[in-house]
Amino acid sequence: MFRAYVFIVLSAAGVACFSVVDVVYFQSVGYSLAFIGVMAAAFNVAVTASELPFAVLFDRYSNKLALQLGNLIRMAAFGLFFLDLNVETLVLAQVLAGIGVAAASGTTSALIINEIHSTSPSRLSSALGKIQYIVAAATLAGGALGLLAFAIEPHLIWLAAILCFIAAGVVIATFRDTRASIEKIPWSEYVRRSFGILRGRVTWFYVITNASSVAPFLLWQIKFETTSLAFVFAGFLGMKLANMLAPFAMRWMKVAPVHVGVVAATNCVVTAAFAFSASPAITWATFALHVGLQAVQIILISALFHADIDNSYRATSESMISMADSLIVAVVAPVIAVLGELQGIEWAILVSCALYLIVAAGAAMPAFRTRVRSLEREAVG
Repeated sequence: MFRAYVFIVLSAAGVACFSVVDVVYFQSVGYSLAFIGVMAAAFNVAVTASELPFAVLFDRYSNKLALQLGNLIRMAAFGLFFLDLNVETLVLAQVLAGIGVAAASGTTSALIINEIHSTSPSRLSSALGKIQYIVAAATLAGGALGLLAFAIEPHLIWLAAILCFIAAGVVIATFRDTRASIEKIPWSEYVRRSFGILRGRVTWFYVITNASSVAPFLLWQIKFETTSLAFVFAGFLGMKLANMLAPFAMRWMKVAPVHVGVVAATNCVVTAAFAFSASPAITWATFALHVGLQAVQIILISALFHADIDNSYRATSESMISMADSLIVAVVAPVIAVLGELQGIEWAILVSCALYLIVAAGAAMPAFRTRVRSLEREAVG
């Protein structure tokens, strides 16, 4: 399990090398916010199209091969970003990056959760919180490296990412390939269970929760960069500190619908405050709080989700979530970008508030509460 954590750390650091300033980078080399939204859509369409093949490869055939292919494809994408030959190569790079992310989105968490051997929502939330903490710490280090590279020469952010993923590839090479679950279920049962998760209410609240932060995460760099580049890193620092602290909040929270609803409703208010704040201090504080609340909400919802999933199709089920989430973001991201250009980023950020309200309302549904109680009884029994 230690090597799995090392791989997760290196991958997270590699992504952070460019994600700390990627929107600022694209604007600095002459691309409009609308075009950035189009690239985000291309990325998410690629994620959607690639999720299931990699998840099936991981669950049914080879854990190691799925991870290594995704790692190599991402390095190819970063190479194209570095070359920046023309608009077409940038879109191609986004597509390749989406394919690479699809290979890792459901598989990296499955690496850890498959070793836990528990269906208790509280036990799963603890493990997911640990992953959240480790990823946040790694991205903080990677973001610092990326900002330094950007200050020296903007294109170097892509080379820094490539170096991290080369190291991640070396770690993958040392993995023992478990070739999916110890006891494979028949193909018909595997397909039935994998697609059956789409009928669950928890599934769709998980999808909406993932998509809820799309506007702040797409636009925060632009809002912070109006103050200074140093303030961009301050925002990134706040984001990662919030992600690191969020798991500790689970000590005072139960995996329960009432907490899901309270967190979502609170984040709606905090996101609106972030959107319209003019003070740098309030902007930083509300953004950090938004990120922390989002992290807590994901831990709560994903723990409920994984409590109902077994190892034979865990990566596939997580990829189904990511696929649905990516479809939503592929539609919403360009709308947010265009709205940001036409009406200002403040109004564009409010799109996320509507999604948080949907989750808050859903958490109050009797059927959702009944299903959570059922999962708790199964875990105890």
